[in-house]
Amino acid sequence: MDDATAHALNALNLAFYRERADEFDAARQRPWRGWSQLGALLRERGGARDLDVLDAGCGNGRLGAFLAAEGHPARRYLGIDASPELLAHARARALPGAEYRVADLVAGDPEQALPPGAFSLVALFGVLHHVPSQARRRALLAALQGRVAPEGLLVFSAWQADAADRGEPRRVAWEDWEPASAVDPAQLEPGDCLLAWGAGRDAVRYCHFADDPELAGLLAGLAGRQVAAWSGDDGRGWRNRYFALARA
Repeated sequence: MDDATAHALNALNLAFYRERADEFDAARQRPWRGWSQLGALLRERGGARDLDVLDAGCGNGRLGAFLAAEGHPARRYLGIDASPELLAHARARALPGAEYRVADLVAGDPEQALPPGAFSLVALFGVLHHVPSQARRRALLAALQGRVAPEGLLVFSAWQADAADRGEPRRVAWEDWEPASAVDPAQLEPGDCLLAWGAGRDAVRYCHFADDPELAGLLAGLAGRQVAAWSGDDGRGWRNRYFALARA
């Protein structure tokens, strides 16, 4: 995928979260069911009441609230997201010790966009499907792996709505998307699609559904050691694949 196509798809999503932040926040108040496995994994690894958390693509900050409720309050919680509007909702949670920064992990080099430092938990939930191009997905995961402290974890999710055939009714044809001229169909990759959102289905997001071979390739390109993998039905038939990797 060329840069022009990737930037056009990222711009679509930035506009979506700018315009629909309030509605999206209202629909994302509860933790995902799959996070319960993360809580169990942290307990198995010693509980870590002194977690240093980097929540990449934190949205409205509900992961930080989940960790605190599960008995894993973060000594430091740094949430980053490209949407100032969603970060405003995250700040409204008033999570003790939390810090939030605006950072676009898609527009440029993720090494430059991510904050420096080492974190005992680096999380990327509900983000990978918004990253256009396999090369950019690889680069983002590698950069996040580089932020994992010794004995720490990188945990990320991959949305596989197609596995339940739930994506089909919400798909929008590329030719029906008004700015479609900014996208060269030849530059799209298998799994790329447009999905309508909301009760009226009048908003559109770019999404990518990574199949199992692609996920295997992403994992093979990371230096970390896989310590857990699981699937979660995170509501309304949508399935997430989760992977946890320790620092190599």
